[in-house]
Amino acid sequence: MDNIKVAYCTGFWSTNIGNGFFSLGVEYALKKILGPKNVTVVSDYQTYTTGYGKRLYPDKNQLMYINSLEVDYVVLAGPVISKYFLTLWKDTLLALKERGVGYILLSAGAMKLDEQSREDIKTFFKECPPFMLVSRETTLYNDFGKYALHAYDGLCFSFFTPDFYIPSKINMDSPYWICNFDKIGEPIIWENQGSKKRIDRQFEFEGVQYNVTYSKLLTKAMTKTDRFTDAIIYGLSILPATLRENQIGKYKIIRTDQRFHPHYRRKIYRQSNSFCADLPYGYINLYANSKLTLSDRIHACAVTLAFGNSAMLFAKTNRTGLLERVGAKRITQEPVKIDLENLSLEKEKMLNWIKNVFGGNV
Repeated sequence: MDNIKVAYCTGFWSTNIGNGFFSLGVEYALKKILGPKNVTVVSDYQTYTTGYGKRLYPDKNQLMYINSLEVDYVVLAGPVISKYFLTLWKDTLLALKERGVGYILLSAGAMKLDEQSREDIKTFFKECPPFMLVSRETTLYNDFGKYALHAYDGLCFSFFTPDFYIPSKINMDSPYWICNFDKIGEPIIWENQGSKKRIDRQFEFEGVQYNVTYSKLLTKAMTKTDRFTDAIIYGLSILPATLRENQIGKYKIIRTDQRFHPHYRRKIYRQSNSFCADLPYGYINLYANSKLTLSDRIHACAVTLAFGNSAMLFAKTNRTGLLERVGAKRITQEPVKIDLENLSLEKEKMLNWIKNVFGGNV
């Protein structure tokens, strides 16, 4: 496949480090299939400033260099199928098409997609279809796969993390859990020992029952994560923090925040043992060693599961399909693990399919 060259466009890791998890997986997969010399990784267009909460689509003075890349395909990945997709990418993809350059969607998911945008994207795909679409959830494959020249009901590429990253063991003196709550606020969690605290929900892990109480300001109903709850979390960070336990039973508690930017220290470091970084690697090492990850972030759970550990998702989101796709169907109800042997077979099957599609066009 020496004659197929691709450019993979990635970015926005600092606003959501989970983007880095699947991005590194996409880079790994492409280089494994096409060879490192045929894969160029480039920066995505910088299209918004989170601190201002305003989307700034390609500025009139921005260098649109992606339009001029000398490759066979440009690769986009993640939840690119959104109401912003055409505003951001339509002109670039049409310009590439004029030059004979195609585009590929890998680990593809949907986000903030209203019905009008859905139909507009389908219309565009009829005019300018993706050469390849590999979904991360079955619902997107069912909805959009028919418009691609080649489509596959695939997995999120964050599940390739153990294939390219070798974690170091971490000596914390005791096993640890990760509490990754940077969108809804960390709930109170404790062993079931007759406390009179209000109990909003319960879960069992390794034969022990644990109770969960949500903050009065961030109730169970607000586990639906969106920009509104994001704003509340940042706003509340100016208030004194209600301290959480640093040990639950025999487990030390480590706290990760996956949004480095905007870097509001009063939000990120409200509790002890907090971790935040602008690169994915430290997070991956922590999740790889975590006995249990409790999170409101999809990809914190995905990476933890990929390393054979347990995870539980505390969020109402339509993106759970990427976890259900690998067998974690009850992850919002209880801590789960996934079948790593089956995951390995699924990843191999997906890579072979992609390789065969490329191979038919060499």
